[in-house]
Amino acid sequence: MDKTQFYAALQAFDNEYVNFSAFGKIIAEMEKILDLSRNTGMVRNLLVTGESGCGKTSLARAFQMRYPKAYLAEQTITPVLLVEIPSLGTVGAVAQAILRALGDPYPEKGRVADQTARIEVLIRNCKTEMLILDEAQHIYDRGQRKTQYATADWLKTLVNGIEIPVILFGIPRLEHLLEVNVQLRRRFAAPMELSIGNPGDIGFLNANFDVINALAPALPIPLSLRKITPEDLTQRIYFATDGRVGYLKRLLSIALQAAWENDDTEINLDTLEGSFTQIWRNGVGALNPFNRDFVYRRLDRSGEPFAGDRTA
Repeated sequence: MDKTQFYAALQAFDNEYVNFSAFGKIIAEMEKILDLSRNTGMVRNLLVTGESGCGKTSLARAFQMRYPKAYLAEQTITPVLLVEIPSLGTVGAVAQAILRALGDPYPEKGRVADQTARIEVLIRNCKTEMLILDEAQHIYDRGQRKTQYATADWLKTLVNGIEIPVILFGIPRLEHLLEVNVQLRRRFAAPMELSIGNPGDIGFLNANFDVINALAPALPIPLSLRKITPEDLTQRIYFATDGRVGYLKRLLSIALQAAWENDDTEINLDTLEGSFTQIWRNGVGALNPFNRDFVYRRLDRSGEPFAGDRTA
């Protein structure tokens, strides 16, 4: 294939969603929450946590795409509003991000109270039925406990004011935000975790294999199973990605590019070994999951790519 065809195929692969078990369960729960709100006016809010690269943003975007915007003559209808919380997760920064997503021409204008009032008005005008805040741990990360409480208290006020379901997406420490403010915690259901599972679980490797298998049809250059069993390849890919869909797609995208540039007809272990070093440059020899001397363990020690992520 020529360059134009390859880049189109690469982009299509990058946009591919993987509907693994937890992904589907969370989508279904969000649908139930939205349906309940539409039909009864009852509001239920949800906290979704997962490690970096597990697919939270992909899930949020996939759900938003089910309810696309409608551009009318005098207004834009936004059934599901998705907002990424900026790294500076102050009340003002969060309020401005929401206003910007709602199309407010002057999101920085006014005091926080004025901004909050405009959010409530615009959400009604845009007929928004669900608010999704991605990277919501940035709200908790900002400042000391007093500041965190104030930010959580503002979020509680916003949740009460807009009277629609709010879904928070973030890494596991996002749960600490609800611990800071008990009134906010009461407004959210028990957290749901977006994860393929734990390595010790029965069927964990099968779950990883299913994810790889789901992506395989979207690969313009196929994965090779010559000289390796599907089970061994699945294990090696798990250790290279820590079982996270985002890392898997990144690994395969790098491998696709390398195979295409070398005019290869398949992606083999050598391709994957070289590709992994672009994710972690120190991943060589026994620390490269696709090397024959690999030690078959999680790469979560100090200085390794997944160090500390489980408790981050």
